[in-house]
Amino acid sequence: MTNEYFVDYSLYPSYLVSMSEADLIREKILVAARERFAHYGYPKTTIAELADDCAMSSGNIYRFFKGKIDIAVEIARREALSAVEVLESVLACPYRSSRQRLEEVIFADLRHTYHLLENQPKTVELAQVVVAERPQFQIESLRRERRLFQRILHEGAASGEFATDSVPATTIALHGLTLKYRYPQVFTKQSLEELERELAHVLSLVMRGLMVAQDGAPVPATEIPEEDASLTLR
Repeated sequence: MTNEYFVDYSLYPSYLVSMSEADLIREKILVAARERFAHYGYPKTTIAELADDCAMSSGNIYRFFKGKIDIAVEIARREALSAVEVLESVLACPYRSSRQRLEEVIFADLRHTYHLLENQPKTVELAQVVVAERPQFQIESLRRERRLFQRILHEGAASGEFATDSVPATTIALHGLTLKYRYPQVFTKQSLEELERELAHVLSLVMRGLMVAQDGAPVPATEIPEEDASLTLR
C-alpha cells in the first residue's frame, strides 16, 4: 500500500473506525474541504489544494468525487440534515401544544441558521453555488423542512387547536411566509434580536388566523421563547 492510500485511524473519532478505508478517505477529503471552504471560500479553493491538504494526488480526489461541486453538495447536504435534526429535537420535547411546537421550531431554525452564518460567513457563498449548480438540492431541503411543518399542523388540526381546510396548502403558505427567517443574513443585515421581534409579530398574525378562538377570547400574541443552547448548533 502506498502512502497515498494510508489512513491514520488514530486521527478519527471511534465511530469512524468501523468505516471502510475508502469511506475514511472520503471523510478526510470532506473534512479538509469544509475547513478550506470556510476559510478561503469555495471559488478560491482548488482540487490541487485539497489534495495537498489530504496528502494525496488530485487524481485520487477524483476517485471519490467527480468534481469540486460534488464535494460542496455533500457538505451542504450534511449541514441541511443537521439543521433538521435540531428542529426535530424541538418536536421531541414533551408537554407542548401544537402552537408552542410550531413557534419553537421556527425560532430554533432562525437561531440555528443565524449563528451558522455568523460564525461561518463563507457558508452563504457555498450555499449559493450549490443551489445554482444543483437546484434539486434546494428542492429536497425545502421538502424536509415542510414535512416538519406539516406534521405539526396535522397534529394541531386533528386536536382542534388549528382550523385549516388544507394542511398541505397551509404548510406551503407558512413555509413561504417564514422563509426570511431561515439563513436570514442572505436577505437582511438585521440583528438576531430584531429578527426575533419581527418573527414574533409575524407568528402572532399567523396564529390569529390559524387558531380556534376559545370562548370569544382573542388569540394571545406570540412570545419569544428563550434560546435553548442544546437546540442551537454552532
